Amino acid sequence: PEFELVDMSHFLTEIKDMMSPTVHEKGLDFSSNFSASNLLLQTDKARLQHAIINLITNAIKYTDKGMITLSCQATYFQRRLGIEIVIQDTGRGMSDEFKSRVFQEFSRQQEVSEKNPQGTGLGLVIVKRMIEKLGGEINFESEQGQGSQFQIKLPLRQIT
Repeated sequence: PEFELVDMSHFLTEIKDMMSPTVHEKGLDFSSNFSASNLLLQTDKARLQHAIINLITNAIKYTDKGMITLSCQATYFQRRLGIEIVIQDTGRGMSDEFKSRVFQEFSRQQEVSEKNPQGTGLGLVIVKRMIEKLGGEINFESEQGQGSQFQIKLPLRQIT
């Protein structure tokens, strides 16, 4: 990974601006909360951007009405100062069965109504690996019919 100092507020605003047209095209609201996050994160900007965009793209794909929220805050991670980035949606959510294998290769939530399922079932696997390479972790909460929330936690600085 290519580590550099990233201003998180600026970085996340760029991602939101990039993804907003797609979110609004689907008729969804896109809110954010990171104005207070004037945090500098030492990370691989390209990998982190790829991971966040993948999660937002999934949120768009599986949300038919409502909103997507991108937020960021300081947190404690592995007993030191870190950052938590949250992508939340009001989409379909996941079945209990799917939640148990969400980070397994080629796993996809099978929708009865989907005639032509999209994706390979590798997106979240790749996101998880990228976040782990950046020294972080990814967790999620999801309720079928209510939506999903993914939390990425990263240390502010890499320990070499």
